[in-house]
Amino acid sequence: MDFQNNQFSKIESLESKKTTFIVKFLGAVIFIGTVLGIIYLEVIIIESKLSVEFKICSAILSVILLSFLVYFVVKDTIIHKKNKITKVIVDQNGLHHYKDEIAIESLTFESLCPTPDLKNYDIVLSVGEDTAHDICVYYFDNSRNAIMHKAITFNTPFSIRNAKELKRHFIKGVLKFRSDLKVSPKVLDFLNLKS
Repeated sequence: MDFQNNQFSKIESLESKKTTFIVKFLGAVIFIGTVLGIIYLEVIIIESKLSVEFKICSAILSVILLSFLVYFVVKDTIIHKKNKITKVIVDQNGLHHYKDEIAIESLTFESLCPTPDLKNYDIVLSVGEDTAHDICVYYFDNSRNAIMHKAITFNTPFSIRNAKELKRHFIKGVLKFRSDLKVSPKVLDFLNLKS
């Protein structure tokens, strides 16, 4: 990528079919194992010499727990079926989620805003205890008519092989097209970029 001239190449997401399959397979194994474990535990309780009241309470709790598990799996499946994002592209305008060849969601360089707190960086690295590192930006949300804080995420129903490279390219675009925004050194270190 050459920053000396006005070229800014387009980078497209690469689907990781193997990782997507492994994640879905492990999710199915955990779900099936949990359901079978609850059923097996309930069979053991029913066959035991415990009181009838305890057996009834245990059966009711098991049915409620299984209902919640099935509900959340069905809900998640419906959400993934509706998510028809086929690719993510970072280009000279910003980050775009596409359904086939139609952009359905975009985070443009133009929509990025400085943080309301002038003492802080505009683009930061959010580090949670149990979560991955997220790069967070401030942007103007037209629907809410307000400046919002958002993590750069890829809302795809599949795993992306080059996710870090897409984020790196997006930050390169911020550095090139929005030099007025302050990027945290932690973001640059995380993505192995120089300012």
